[in-house]
Amino acid sequence: MKIEEIMERIHLPEEARGLVRKERIDENEYGVWKEKLYQDSRRFIGEWEKMDARFSWALEFYLKLAMDTYEEYQKKGYADKIFDQTFYDITIWCGECYRKHGVYGLEELMWLGQSVKMELFRLGRLQFEPIRTEKDRKGKNQLIPAGTKALSVHIPAGEPLVYEECQKSFAEARAFFGGEYGVFVCDSWLLSPHLKEILPESSNIIRFQNLFEVTEVSYAYPQAEQRIFGDVLEDKRQYPEDTSLRQRAKAYVLAGRDLGIGAGFFVTF
Repeated sequence: MKIEEIMERIHLPEEARGLVRKERIDENEYGVWKEKLYQDSRRFIGEWEKMDARFSWALEFYLKLAMDTYEEYQKKGYADKIFDQTFYDITIWCGECYRKHGVYGLEELMWLGQSVKMELFRLGRLQFEPIRTEKDRKGKNQLIPAGTKALSVHIPAGEPLVYEECQKSFAEARAFFGGEYGVFVCDSWLLSPHLKEILPESSNIIRFQNLFEVTEVSYAYPQAEQRIFGDVLEDKRQYPEDTSLRQRAKAYVLAGRDLGIGAGFFVTF
């Protein structure tokens, strides 16, 4: 697959495609940086951060990586649809880079590296990452011991969290990964039980949350504010109120409260 076809298939904005068409990364440079990424991701990021025009460089580099990954998809017999859905993440993060920095490019390189290395797949509305749990997850009537094979669930931005579409994604994941992965785990602001204080039970977010048994809530980072408003502001009064969720969340944080991050699981064996 050529880079032009990938850009078309993931619906990359035309302005971003124009930057990529300049082809500043030759074959030798690409090989050197790909080896750095695979050998030591943190070193790769450290050296990348020193670059001029690093965001647009990263966009071209990751699209070239996607071409190589597509060949691996072909070898494994994975459907083109799964590739297109998974690498649409490049388009999502390219848009976020433009929103934050005014330039089309990428900066979420560690995250996107998981898709490149085939450690993360988008199946419909949701993304799934095969893992072994790092710690025990204890529910009311069930224990998921550390070391259990599980699928970590991630929720891409940019689309409504339609409950029925999520159910389809879980079904696709069970089919794609096989019967050994019957445990789904998720750590997200979407699983915060405090959301039930501001959203009705009929909300798609609450319906999604209710699929999981929430086992703990942490407050290490205001993830909900970042996801709901786009940025975490010191002056909470500046948050927009253009949706009902933003209105309710803004009132919640202005009252000095934190929605937190919920952790939970559900089992389908």
